[in-house]
Amino acid sequence: MALSQELLVSTLLRARVQDDQGTDHGVGHQVWMHPPTHRVLGWASRPTSFGPTRSVWRLNQLRHLQGDVAVVSETPARTQQSTLDLLPTIMGAHLYSHDGLALGWVVDAVVSPGTGAIGHYLVTRSDPRLPGASRWRLQPNAIRDQQPGRVVAAVGALDDLPLARAGLRTQALQAGQRWRERLQETTTQAGRQLEDWLHNVPLTQDHGGQGPRGRQLQGDMPPADPPGGDRRPEREVWDVWERPPDRRPSPHQDGEIHEPDQEPWL
Repeated sequence: MALSQELLVSTLLRARVQDDQGTDHGVGHQVWMHPPTHRVLGWASRPTSFGPTRSVWRLNQLRHLQGDVAVVSETPARTQQSTLDLLPTIMGAHLYSHDGLALGWVVDAVVSPGTGAIGHYLVTRSDPRLPGASRWRLQPNAIRDQQPGRVVAAVGALDDLPLARAGLRTQALQAGQRWRERLQETTTQAGRQLEDWLHNVPLTQDHGGQGPRGRQLQGDMPPADPPGGDRRPEREVWDVWERPPDRRPSPHQDGEIHEPDQEPWL
């Protein structure tokens, strides 16, 4: 099976190395690269879970990569982990902006298996060990300074870099933004339709209140004021009386006779 034109370093390190005879040389452990020229020279595998011995492979020894198995040719070079720790690398380095702001980590790279040239790096904002994190592409020409464990890029924020893979948080934010835009568009469209409907509906005119409803309303309404603003005062209850009501004497008063010369208090 022929190799693809692009290969992720993380895919190479996760694969188990086997030679032509089927001998197992362990899982990939560390990448071997030349940071000034942005090239991957090879990688190292760990034959056993215990011990400092490592097997180093050149990139041109890789024959094909099928699933989680990397088939190699020839024999590896044997070295110790202490020697590999002295090799310069950009993988796992902290990424900083041109203003010194911490942006994230360099966690992966896209490599051409034929030449070892790095097309672009992949950086993440959060801990690279967390699953579902977003990945941004960092071009090699955007790197301004390289130091052990530190990379300075000519960017101000991660949003200035193109997004290679959206993580769970980014997908949720993008989905929420799409729903807000769709809701706003639907609301605007509904408002326009309602406005057009109100402009096109004919208004019914009631001339003089000739309908049953108009007559009912006309009968319920109080009489209009006379012209000139003079309003006749309303009549009170006692205005309808032509004369005061007769006062009937009580039965007690009927038995008494008042003399003309006798005062009422005597």
